[in-house]
Amino acid sequence: MKKIIISICAALFACSISLYAQTPDEIVQKMDEQLSRADAEGYTMDFSMKMPIVGTMKSHNLVRGHKMRMEILNTETPNISWTDDTTQWEYDGKTGEITITNKDNAPDPEKEGSDLSTFNNITAGYDVILQKETEDAWYFICKKSRTNKVKDDPKKMDLVVAKGTYLPILLSAKKSIVTIGFENITIGVPEESVTFNPAEFPDAKIIDKR
Repeated sequence: MKKIIISICAALFACSISLYAQTPDEIVQKMDEQLSRADAEGYTMDFSMKMPIVGTMKSHNLVRGHKMRMEILNTETPNISWTDDTTQWEYDGKTGEITITNKDNAPDPEKEGSDLSTFNNITAGYDVILQKETEDAWYFICKKSRTNKVKDDPKKMDLVVAKGTYLPILLSAKKSIVTIGFENITIGVPEESVTFNPAEFPDAKIIDKR
């Protein structure tokens, strides 16, 4: 009788786990819900681009609305840029100069990889497969679906989602010979963090090219 009771309890426990288990699509949907907050609250993200011979370029990006702050990480001296609707400020730590230009010459966040559009509708264009699960995160492989006819979309992406926050820890993909990565995404950026403040660089030489 004792063995029967233990077996029944084990079966009920396994059943309860399966009832509360989340599918990959459900997890990605909750990730999308968290990322949707970025429009109103802003976000931070590390971006990397790896190319043969050239090597890897890494940047730390803060975005709120139409304002962005981008810091190149793998350089000997600081290289920081700020942009808003009309203007770009670029600080060169090697020369100690800040160059101001019109937005026409400023980098486009989408082209620079600092926006979140890559995360949009992943389940619509990819088959999301759970590869493994740890106490802290889910690890997925996203394989391009047969119905996805967008040529530029990579054939495969690796996605890691944090448990608790449902925010992406990593999304990496290879396009042709270039490997790109989005890491450590957080939601919430104050306005002052993406606004250029000359008082922070009192010794810098200002070059206004507008």
